[in-house]
Amino acid sequence: MTTEVAIDVTAGFPGDVLPPVPIDDAASRILAYCTSQHSGWAVYDLAGIGARSAGLLDEVSTWSLLFANALNGRIELKHIADFNLTRRREFAQRIARIPADQDLHHLTHDQLNAVIHACQFGFDGAWTPRITKLAALYRPQAIPVLDGYVGMAFGYQRDDLSLKVQRFGLNREERIAAIVRAMAAYLCDRPGPLAQLRAEVSLTVPELAASRPGNKRPLIADLRLLDMVVWTAMDDRLALGKGLPPRWLGRPLGARIPCEAVAPVPITAPTASGEDPHR
Repeated sequence: MTTEVAIDVTAGFPGDVLPPVPIDDAASRILAYCTSQHSGWAVYDLAGIGARSAGLLDEVSTWSLLFANALNGRIELKHIADFNLTRRREFAQRIARIPADQDLHHLTHDQLNAVIHACQFGFDGAWTPRITKLAALYRPQAIPVLDGYVGMAFGYQRDDLSLKVQRFGLNREERIAAIVRAMAAYLCDRPGPLAQLRAEVSLTVPELAASRPGNKRPLIADLRLLDMVVWTAMDDRLALGKGLPPRWLGRPLGARIPCEAVAPVPITAPTASGEDPHR
C-alpha cells in the first residue's frame, strides 16, 4: 500500500501535537490493536456491543464505573463509593441529553454541547480520562474517549483534562470542548481518510467495515475508529521517545477476534437428564 493520505485531527492546535498519521501506519496499528488479546478491542469495544444489546447499559448503577477498567481505567473502591446516587443521577442526565443513534459529526449545536457537558463531568479521582471511558460505552457514536494520551496528542499535558491549570489560555473545561469540537469538525469535513482506512482494515477485521448486512451503520463508529488511531499513534510516539520500539506499528497480527468471542453466556437450569445444555 502506498499513499500520502493522512489523518490530521490535531491541525491548528498549539504545542507538541501528534503529527498527521499516514493511512498505512494507521492501518498497521489498528489491525494490531484489533487482533490483540490484551488490548481494549475484545473486552471494551466488542464486549460493549454485547452489553448494549443485552440492555446492560440502559441504566447507571453503583458498579457501572467499573466498566472503565475494561480500557485500563484503574477504577478503585474509593471511586466506586464516591460515584454516589447524586453523581449517578447527574451522569445519567447528561448522557440522556445525547441522542443514542447519532454520530458526533451529525449532532446539532445543542447536542454537541451536551456531549461536551458529558465529557466535562467528573469528581475527585474520576475526571474526564476515566469518565469518558464509561460515557463512551453509553453513547459510542457521539462521546470520545478522552484519556491522557488523547490530551497529549492535542498538545496538552497528560493530566490537563483533569486539572484546572491554564494551558494555552484555556482551562480544563475549555480544553475538553476544544478537543471534542475538533474531532467533530474533522469527521464532518474529512470523511475520506477514515473511509479509506476502513476499506483497508476491514478485509482482515470485518467488524470494522463501513456497513453490515441488514444494517447501514458500522459496528464500530467513526468516532471510535478515530479514537483508536489517535491513541495507538500516541502510544507509539511515547514509546519511541523513550528509545523503545513502537507497540503497534509493524506488530505481528494475532487471530481475528469476532463479537462471538465475547458474547454473554446465559445461566440456564440443567435439563431433566442432568446434561449441561451448553454442550
